[in-house]
Amino acid sequence: MTTSEIPRSTTADDTHTAEPAGAASDIVTELLSQPWVGELLTELAERQRGSQELAGRAGELASSSHAFLPFHAPQFPPAVVRAEGSRITDVDGNTYLDMHVGFGGQSLFGHNPQPVLDAVREELTHANTGNGYLNHIEPELAALLREFLPHCEKFAFLNSGTDATGAAIRLARAHTGRQLVAKFEGCWHGVHDVAAHNTSFLAHGNPGLAPFPAVRDDGSVRPASAFAGAAPVEVLVLPHHAPTALALIEQHRHELACVIADPACQSFPYTEHTIPELREVSERCRALDVPFVLDEVLTGFRFGPGGAAARFGLHADLIAYGKVTSGLGLSLAVLGGRAELLDIMRTSGLSAGDVGHKTFLVNTHSGNHLALAASLASLRLLKEAGPAFYERINAKAARLQGALAGFRGRTGIPLRLLGFGEYCGTFGFVEKESYAEYREFASAVNAIGSFLLTLLLRRRGVFTLSMPMIYLGDAHDEADIDELTAAVTDSALELETHGFPFVLP
Repeated sequence: MTTSEIPRSTTADDTHTAEPAGAASDIVTELLSQPWVGELLTELAERQRGSQELAGRAGELASSSHAFLPFHAPQFPPAVVRAEGSRITDVDGNTYLDMHVGFGGQSLFGHNPQPVLDAVREELTHANTGNGYLNHIEPELAALLREFLPHCEKFAFLNSGTDATGAAIRLARAHTGRQLVAKFEGCWHGVHDVAAHNTSFLAHGNPGLAPFPAVRDDGSVRPASAFAGAAPVEVLVLPHHAPTALALIEQHRHELACVIADPACQSFPYTEHTIPELREVSERCRALDVPFVLDEVLTGFRFGPGGAAARFGLHADLIAYGKVTSGLGLSLAVLGGRAELLDIMRTSGLSAGDVGHKTFLVNTHSGNHLALAASLASLRLLKEAGPAFYERINAKAARLQGALAGFRGRTGIPLRLLGFGEYCGTFGFVEKESYAEYREFASAVNAIGSFLLTLLLRRRGVFTLSMPMIYLGDAHDEADIDELTAAVTDSALELETHGFPFVLP
């Protein structure tokens, strides 16, 4: 696609108004009214009666539960009372093969690996300092991270991926004295104000659900947020079209505090397109002296121990890590990168010398000692496992992908596992093996198919979120892969018996 072929906004004032959903919306409404869907919903509600009651009580007073997330809320969320390895059990006594594994945060070794539990228990018995003190674990964990990530000079320990990307943006702004942040359409960098713009297409554009944000005459995408967040003037949204993105970065070089990007994301999971794009962008940023932030919250330790930066040789000034950086689900994220930028959050040694030269990013619970202990133990397991860890996960992913390819060949049903790294993926119904354009892929995704597939997997004892995402790790053995394969292919065949339209208009 050339720059001139990118769809433009037809409105002079760059406003955005809803359009009729059209035929796809009519199909969705008709599908959800079919008797078999009602029977499925009734069955799951009965099976998870205790979880439903608990969710109802929680919802009366609390809004922050993962059960109530917009865009990602699981249907009939199970109230989990026990988790071990690859399995979870809810209050109703239902046990599930867990492919969600805490948003992938606990997927390296599954739920509650014994060495990590032991490390946290040990820390509790002799330290129990709570928060807000220098801890003996911090230099140990930083040294281990440096072994994994030699391209990072220093590290900061924070609470979440959102904290890490937000900190990277503030440090870049402090370093450059500039305000504007560029991001790519479809990338989700957390839930702070800048990150909230133009995230997943299911939040900001999908045919049949909502129109895509308009593309301006210069090729940038109109900032769109479902949240009350940063003003659009603070965000430059880049299209997944390298020549246009490079031209926009060049045009705004004197305004840009940084460019932030994912090596791969679930909204556009094709590294054959995203990696060459990012390599060009990161090198252009280096030439223009615009800080480049690589968001490896999802991909860190997923493309090998050095993440995507090491695997693909991507230059970055700051790199955000999260998810599998933690252990036992204890909140921890890491920001790594150039010491010159990271030291903007570090004291000069004299409070008066900090005035006007430093920024404050650490909060009350940053670097909590139990979270540090869990991370250190988990990453030590990864170091001990060595290359064989990734070989095992790749073999399991290949086993699953091979079975799906055979299923497509036999049935013609376009069921695919779309993913990257070792291994993050999402089951979906799409016609093509790969898509070169972000919006073409977004238009091809059958959102109602994902919704129903999730429910049918639950019926068969497999737990995923509203989109059937999976994260593979050492806790999932070959029997689990075979169980998952049978569940997802049987579910697709059940959809076919009901005349489900796998490809929507």
